[in-house]
Amino acid sequence: MAPALGPTRLKLAPDLTLPIAGAWLPYTSQISQELPALQAAGRSRLGVISRIDVNWRNFARYPGLDSENSPDVLPLMSVTADHATVTLLVIPPRTQSALAATLLRQAGQCTTSPGSEHSHLYRDAQRILHRAALQCGAIEPKAAG
Repeated sequence: MAPALGPTRLKLAPDLTLPIAGAWLPYTSQISQELPALQAAGRSRLGVISRIDVNWRNFARYPGLDSENSPDVLPLMSVTADHATVTLLVIPPRTQSALAATLLRQAGQCTTSPGSEHSHLYRDAQRILHRAALQCGAIEPKAAG
């Protein structure tokens, strides 16, 4: 087992039925080494994890979500456990730390400081999470008009 890199950066929304019910920010692109910590961090809300599905082949190649060459398909992880099946946005470690922290807070539906919803980072995180929900097919695209 790999040494602990720090506390597991996982935020789950209060409502686990949301299309994107949380986000995970691994420390490295070698996520297989961090899965035991993810499982431990989610156990109290999700129960024992029985299955994990991902929509990528090589996570090491994902640039940050703020990169100009960020792929159109966001890295998502479906986690099936005793109490719930949830979809998480997996934030590539190359993502700028302020955006990554904002994505974690928004995906976990944590309260924000007054006025922060007007910040560039907040709006970028909202757009990314909206794209993730669209990608899941959970919401309909906005009509052009």
